[in-house]
Amino acid sequence: MSQKQYPVLYATKTKGTFFKHCSINPTLYFEMIKDEERAKTDADYNLYMDAMVDECYDALIHKFITSQPLKVTNDKIPFLIFKSNVDMRVVKMFCQAILDEVYESTGTDHQAKYMELKTMFMQMDKDPSPFKAGKVGEKLTQSSIFQDQLQILEGSHKKIDSGIITPFKEYILLKQENTQNKSDSNEDIVEW
Repeated sequence: MSQKQYPVLYATKTKGTFFKHCSINPTLYFEMIKDEERAKTDADYNLYMDAMVDECYDALIHKFITSQPLKVTNDKIPFLIFKSNVDMRVVKMFCQAILDEVYESTGTDHQAKYMELKTMFMQMDKDPSPFKAGKVGEKLTQSSIFQDQLQILEGSHKKIDSGIITPFKEYILLKQENTQNKSDSNEDIVEW
């Protein structure tokens, strides 16, 4: 009888996390797709969408804090793993709310690459535990599962501001303030 194999997410250390070596956990991949035409002409939009990659994962972590989410990056691709008490339907609705908010903020209706599945969480330099050795599959980012289970997620196509992420206009203002503060700090300081 063969056991079901799970794709694996690796970490350098599992110590200090709420996840044990070889634990099997609900996993999320969420990446907003940029409007390529707008990205070519609008540099601020391009920077904003790059910043939203991290901000979306931070919003998911803070929203589902009781499920103790952990951001794990493999091959420079971020994933979130959760404890088993997470309701992935609610996570999906929250991701759709993020898309609606980006639509409200930028005026462009976005889609996202989305995937939810169960993965095994392992420490790189440790052998799998004897009871889970038969369940160890390929590394998630290098497996066919990563491409096969990937789906396109759309929002509700309504402009809704839920206060989840930084609005586009506010991002531009913050960026201008940061550049102004940097130029102010470059001035010579004279002490009397």
